[in-house]
Formats: sequence, structure tokens, C-alpha cells
Amino acid sequence: MAQLVVSWFIYDGAIRVHAINAVGRRKGRIIEVEEGDTGETFQGSARRLERLVRRLRQSSGELGQVPARTPGRTS
Repeated sequence: MAQLVVSWFIYDGAIRVHAINAVGRRKGRIIEVEEGDTGETFQGSARRLERLVRRLRQSSGELGQVPARTPGRTS
């Protein structure tokens, strides 16, 4: 089953978040966080990256605009 990789910017465009969208029974998850100026990437567990993105969004005042994670389907 194919999954769609998506990305969006946070922290006023300074940080880019790469994630896999939810498809079927699979949950969406963040797979990488990239710093825009240097291109340095941060990888780790999905839970750890989600916490990092949540903290960055809180500190920049963006909380509530774009979901940090795509929720899985509920049936």
C-alpha cells in the first residue's frame, strides 16, 4: 500500500517537517525535521519528533494552526 509523504513549514518558515500521511489502518507520523538555513536534519522515533515539533510550534505561537500529526482512521 502506498503512502504519501508531505511536508510543511513551522517556526516562520525556518523549520520544515516531513511526515507520512495516514492511509488505511496505518497512522500518520513525522519522519524528519529539517532546519532551513543549514539543511541539518533531525531523525528519531515518531513520538520524539512529534514532541519536538509540538514544542517548536508552542514557542513560535503557531499552536492550533496545522496538525503536527495526521490522525489515523477510526472505524
